[in-house]
Amino acid sequence: MASNWKRDFNCTFLQQYMKSGIIATPPHRPRELLIFLYLLVIVGIWVAAWTIGYLDFDVSSSTREYTKGFSSTQRSFRPSRHNWVRQHPQSPYYKRSYHFDSSVSRDRAIVLCLADSIMAMGLSLIRELRCFGNQDLVQVYHCGANELSAKSQELLLSLDNRLEMVDACSDLVHRNLFTENMAKKFQNWYIKLLAMYHTDVRHVMLMDADDIFLADPAQLRELDGYKQTGTLFFYDRVVRCTRFLAMKDHNESYLNRLFRTFPYDEFNITEGEHVSDQTKESFAYNGKSCHEMDSSLVLIDKSLVSSRVFDVMFWFFTKERFRIRYSFGDKETFWLSFEIAHEPYFFSPWGVSVVSSTPNEDLEKHPDTLCGSILQYMPVESRQSEVLYLNGKALIAPYPQGVKLLQMASLTQQYNAFPTHMTPRQRRTEIRPTKLKLPIHCLTGLGSTPLPQKFFQLLLRRQLHFLGIMTGVLGPLTLCEL
Repeated sequence: MASNWKRDFNCTFLQQYMKSGIIATPPHRPRELLIFLYLLVIVGIWVAAWTIGYLDFDVSSSTREYTKGFSSTQRSFRPSRHNWVRQHPQSPYYKRSYHFDSSVSRDRAIVLCLADSIMAMGLSLIRELRCFGNQDLVQVYHCGANELSAKSQELLLSLDNRLEMVDACSDLVHRNLFTENMAKKFQNWYIKLLAMYHTDVRHVMLMDADDIFLADPAQLRELDGYKQTGTLFFYDRVVRCTRFLAMKDHNESYLNRLFRTFPYDEFNITEGEHVSDQTKESFAYNGKSCHEMDSSLVLIDKSLVSSRVFDVMFWFFTKERFRIRYSFGDKETFWLSFEIAHEPYFFSPWGVSVVSSTPNEDLEKHPDTLCGSILQYMPVESRQSEVLYLNGKALIAPYPQGVKLLQMASLTQQYNAFPTHMTPRQRRTEIRPTKLKLPIHCLTGLGSTPLPQKFFQLLLRRQLHFLGIMTGVLGPLTLCEL
């Protein structure tokens, strides 16, 4: 299935590019060639079944055997504010190509967590960012030598000269901070938390492989909220349920019990229990939603953040997540770590939106209720709304859940190549009651408005890049002009 690109890896085309070293921004080509190559690549669409994402799991056993004993000073990877790493680490757990641009700054980076199953999607995202003109260092995090094959690593490194691979799990095992057993438990969504904790970069932009941007996200670092708090978070869908943040823990609200019983003294949090006004007003704290944060895009300036935040984060992903499933994956850990450490954090002023699902016939059956992939607006208070990015494999991959799960996937999880509408920008809003039987992730009664015209061109280019990688037709990766 994936052998097409592997077999073609040594083709003359790629060898030429490896010798010259493809630069971070690919050259532009005529629009006619783009259309021709897109039609050519479509022939190989069947191989796209190789796109199964991370799977979550729930482990209830104690983690005492997995870690070497907690010590905040021992575990902190956060340098002092004025002592950020300027040279590229020389370690067997950092891998770069021979044509790596060593002049690239480590002050800021795009961080992606990849495995073989989503490598093509991640690489297509990297090419898209380069088409926007983004020149940041790209760190590709993975967990263990087997999560990304040698061929996947070689392809990633050969096609971008400002990219490095980081095996965080093996590094932490080598440093005696993790046991082998603990390291294996990060081959899932939780590698994102580990990447944020582990990276030596100051301005970290952690993103999912299936993000689709409409502009260079580097501009987000100029927002006042980010400059003041060193953070930028986005809200998740509003979902009423009795799990995750809305569940009971020993007959008490999970969040209330967490804030009341957390061992603040062990983390030098002298203020003890003190719930911020921001949290008191949140949907999760007030029982309006079992989800609060969407972690498909997370920005943190590690120089502005206390080391206590990362100590608390370490506690969450090495202890608390094995005791109780407080979050659907990694996402709630980010804001909770800041809240418990009494550090300020900045959420987008806008609630999450979604796009229409064509397979689900949203517009035909319930045009005021959309059920497709997540969409986030630019987190600024402006009259004119502007789409920042979308998040969803269903917009890119013909088999988002993989062929084996195709029959089990709901209509909203099917390939949604041509959405037409989005939920209008608005403050975070409670879902309105409806008599319709809809999936819980639908934004009931929040309306719809047409997607911006430029989205369709950008989505087409992203699909082209993805399919080019999947089929081994690598020429489209050099194309930016639409």
